[in-house]
Amino acid sequence: MKRSALRRTTAALAAVLALTALPMAALADSETTTVSPPPAAADASVLPGVLISRSDMSDLPAGQETEITVSFRNLGDATLHKPVAAFSPSEGISLSGGASSFLLEDIPGSGTGTVKVKVRAADTASGAQTLGVELRYTYGEDPTAQNGVSNDRLTIPVAGRPAAAAPLVLIGRSDISSPISPNEVFDLDITFKNTGSVAVTGAAATVAPSEGLSLLNASSTFPVPDIAPGKTSTIKVQLQGAKEIASAAQSLSVDLRFTYTSAGTPTAGSAGDKVNIPAKAAASSTSADTPVPNIVVSKFDYGGKPVQAGGDFPLSFTFENTGSTRVENIVATVDGGECFTVSGGTNTAHYKDLAPGKTQTQQLPMQAVPTCKSGAQGIMVNFKYEYVDNGKRTPVTADIRLSVPVSQPDRFQINAPVSAGMPQAGSESEITLSYVNKGRADIGNLEASLVGEGFESPASVQYLGNVAAGSSGNIGFAFTPEQAGELKLTVKITYEDSDMQAQTKEFPLTLQVEEAAPEIDFSEDLPEEQPGLPGWLPAIPIALAAIAAGVVLLLRLRKRKAEAAALGGESWNWQPDGPDTGTGGEE
Repeated sequence: MKRSALRRTTAALAAVLALTALPMAALADSETTTVSPPPAAADASVLPGVLISRSDMSDLPAGQETEITVSFRNLGDATLHKPVAAFSPSEGISLSGGASSFLLEDIPGSGTGTVKVKVRAADTASGAQTLGVELRYTYGEDPTAQNGVSNDRLTIPVAGRPAAAAPLVLIGRSDISSPISPNEVFDLDITFKNTGSVAVTGAAATVAPSEGLSLLNASSTFPVPDIAPGKTSTIKVQLQGAKEIASAAQSLSVDLRFTYTSAGTPTAGSAGDKVNIPAKAAASSTSADTPVPNIVVSKFDYGGKPVQAGGDFPLSFTFENTGSTRVENIVATVDGGECFTVSGGTNTAHYKDLAPGKTQTQQLPMQAVPTCKSGAQGIMVNFKYEYVDNGKRTPVTADIRLSVPVSQPDRFQINAPVSAGMPQAGSESEITLSYVNKGRADIGNLEASLVGEGFESPASVQYLGNVAAGSSGNIGFAFTPEQAGELKLTVKITYEDSDMQAQTKEFPLTLQVEEAAPEIDFSEDLPEEQPGLPGWLPAIPIALAAIAAGVVLLLRLRKRKAEAAALGGESWNWQPDGPDTGTGGEE
């Protein structure tokens, strides 16, 4: 039974070999007799491909210009005749020199043409801008020459100017030696101090006196000279007391309008305040009533620097009795509004009396609530007191507003970067780090970069934009070490805090890079011939492999013939060890 089965297997192998002999012979004849045709001339009907690129460049600062080289590489065989390059920049950039189209020399097949252009970034530009490029040309020889167009858009990175916070302008006045008398004409200097980091320009101040005063200037609006950071400008106004001043608490309202530059853009800003002017109330000609005494805050202090939101600060203020009568039963109440609260203790203080012209100082601990916005915020001080005139006790109230600058703290947290496993030389690895904005204000212009030597990275600089309060995210860098050993990297993070101040954080990282894993050889020796078995039996797997290869080649020949027929019956040739030489059958 075993011999009959062996005979049947041998007969089947012989039949299959007979079937594959004819194609294999035909392939052998084709390999020995086929002659490759000479390379065809460039086909003028085929539009040549053009690769458009630019020279390397760093981020172009807003408001500056640079020169770049734009290259046009002819990927075809036909010469590009009379090529003309036309450029169309986006809104954030422009071309210097007045020209947007340039004539190039003819570009031969596989050749490259170049043109140099100067690109200028607008003062307000930022981020990735684009430069549209279109190349018009003719190709082919007369009379069959044809027109061609190739276009692309090139990226021009622009570094925008940092945004600036609105400058805080403090409004004050010159000293007044004594309360203003009825009909008295006096000059008053109004001062504007710029406590911000950018200049105040194009400023104008509008003043409005209270009922007991008159403005003698021809206009109520005054131009204010430009104010550099930390400097002060002054305007002079002329006032006159009324014939009868009903109240000793007079004031002058000041409204300042100005512009400042933020991120290269002029931005509108404003500041306003009311300055107190002590006055003497006129006595009635028919009455001997005593003028109403007035209490004003002559000075106050909050520590001398902006208060951190959520932080404590000491508040002290000095108030004065500007009248001619003693005031009694004084109650001073401090109202912090939505931004401030008393940090321990009470916001109300009581004083028995205060003589004319005397002062009293009150101190209390304050706290800025965490949700308070950056900028100048108000604290109201309310006074309730009494005075006695001809045996009659009269109650009086006065409200005074104090202005305190507030700053939100920077609570942007970045966790240390970690590496995904042990990196290997020549293999891509990854570094990740997470961040969270725990503050109550947005973080702006977040950017991350991977700095160091001895590695390659497809995106070593990443711009992530703004991070809203309470938001979190992750940053990942893919990199490939060039060699084994110690690799020192630094992850650099830059952003702008709620006060528009630039912040930078760096995370150094040292990695141990392993050698590249060796290639595994999966080849194995053929098994030795077992004793007692026929010598031809181990050859059966080899024969089966040869049969399978022949069947695969036969199927490929049939597929190529079918594709050639579908393409219009064009002639084709096939070489086992080289590319196709015909125009059909390409896979």
